[in-house]
Amino acid sequence: MLLNVDGIFGGCLTYLFIAVLVIVLLSAWSVYRPPGMPPGPRGYPVVGSLFSLTDNLHLDFIKLGKKYGDIFTIKLGSSLVVVLNNYELIKEALVKKPTDFAGRPRTFSGDIVTEGFKDIAFSDYSPTWKLHRKIAHQAIRAYASGEKLECLLREQAFPLLQKVLEESDGKPIQMKRLFLLTVNNIIGRLCFGYGLTLEDEEFKTIIRLFDEFTEIVGNGLITDVFSFMQYFPMKATRDFIRINDEALEFIKTKFKEHKENYDKDNVQNLADHLIHEQMKAVQEGVGDIEKLTDTHLVQTLADLYGAGIDTTTETMDWSVVYMVRYPDVQTKVAMEIDDVVGRDRLPLLSDRSKLPYCDAVIHELMRIRTVGPLAIPHKALVDSTIGGFSVPRDTWVLINLWAVHMDEKAWENPNHFKPERFLNEDGSLKPKADNFMPFSAGRRVCLGESLAKPELFLLFTALYQRFTFSPVPGRDLPSLEGNARALILRANKCEVVVKRRY
Repeated sequence: MLLNVDGIFGGCLTYLFIAVLVIVLLSAWSVYRPPGMPPGPRGYPVVGSLFSLTDNLHLDFIKLGKKYGDIFTIKLGSSLVVVLNNYELIKEALVKKPTDFAGRPRTFSGDIVTEGFKDIAFSDYSPTWKLHRKIAHQAIRAYASGEKLECLLREQAFPLLQKVLEESDGKPIQMKRLFLLTVNNIIGRLCFGYGLTLEDEEFKTIIRLFDEFTEIVGNGLITDVFSFMQYFPMKATRDFIRINDEALEFIKTKFKEHKENYDKDNVQNLADHLIHEQMKAVQEGVGDIEKLTDTHLVQTLADLYGAGIDTTTETMDWSVVYMVRYPDVQTKVAMEIDDVVGRDRLPLLSDRSKLPYCDAVIHELMRIRTVGPLAIPHKALVDSTIGGFSVPRDTWVLINLWAVHMDEKAWENPNHFKPERFLNEDGSLKPKADNFMPFSAGRRVCLGESLAKPELFLLFTALYQRFTFSPVPGRDLPSLEGNARALILRANKCEVVVKRRY
């Protein structure tokens, strides 16, 4: 029997032609963008501009902005991403059109961390989201504002930091771990009513989880861009799931303890407050019951606990770097505190209006080293426009806060550390500038802003009232360069010499 060679060869050519056609069509689709969208780099088929970006996306986007303008489009895998590099565009998107871009992209890592987007930070704009944000705000006001926040710092958090620093007087020390402990003891008491010491195994676990999470996540997992890759046996994905499970189990265990010991007449912290709202909904039989599941409550606690610790810790770490690099500023801070507060007590929130220079230094730190240089990604919930360009529904929108704070048109010599830019000629603090937005803006403005600002003021002034920091003799000054990992701009590890002021 003779083989039909021509038939076989022709069939192979047909399949080859179909395969090539499919590849060409997929490649064309992967670089296609709808008409009317902002300009930007075409990128490569399938991957888009993914492999031309670094960890420091905020800096990459400034470079791209110089070529394509303050609003441009890139592709990350198959996802269209619009980047906003100036205040006017950000105001249009987040303030003038508050719900158009109030969504969040749905990613693999987001789904895992939030147990199906049941949190506040990464879930879409919805009635459930609004309810939990409202409850969280109520809890912050009730348990971590005013005198209660002062008490948390004065009686629970700062004494341990002070003790460790006094024991290290005149010696080199790394501050980040101590800031992490101090802020943990503020947020931990807000959320669960507990505190830790450096030697506690629980605190050592928290440090390990923060370090591992930051290292693995970086600026995102490859599975967030190519979701199909979650089905491949990759070590990074397995490690990410393991670390997330361990961290969530920590929050769930604390929540379970509070639920088992719930007393409606003894509500003392955020966990108690959330459980109280849940119990009230059950008793009243209202429609909010399905929005107040244990999973939703755990996720709200995880949001406040994780984000509240990380951002404040990094801001305080940057403060040490800059105070060491600018000793004249550190001296002025200490002198103002001595003149207004003295040495017999810690500063209070009521002192804030009398300490404008300290407040200006904190503002300048948040500007020049914005610890969240890119706000959590937004998503267009509807077909809309920004700056006259079309932004289709489901497009990612990235807010480059770093570009806003480094805009030469708004800030003179923006790379120069100059607290006086926030002061009037008479030394008083200027009203808040519109283009100063370290907590972002609009409906998705940072949930913890109302806690972070007074917390930073109290911790900053208490620290520099009692201690000074200087370089380690014979070593380079701490670096002003940072590295953005897990959405946070982190100072490089360094040691400084701590000395008691009195």
